[in-house]
Amino acid sequence: MQLLRLVVLLCACVAASAFSAAPGAAVLRRSPVAASALTMAHHVQKKSTKKHNDRRPKKSSPADRNRTPPTYAVNPLAAMHATPDFTVTLKAVAV
Repeated sequence: MQLLRLVVLLCACVAASAFSAAPGAAVLRRSPVAASALTMAHHVQKKSTKKHNDRRPKKSSPADRNRTPPTYAVNPLAAMHATPDFTVTLKAVAV
């Protein structure tokens, strides 16, 4: 039982020392807010719009770069038979 306690205590000390500063390293004293802000920003990731722009398909060939949008012909039959959305009257009529 004593040996088991000794092994557990030894493992706990080794695990705790892994998170402490190295013996020869200088310890800088900073405010707690600045230290927590520095330790949290390990790998900054792109936010949504920058990531979408970075991952969108790129125009690689000259044909892609010089392409113009397609022109669509106006349907003349639809333009002739279109009814107005509203009519302008001079005076409102009570119903």
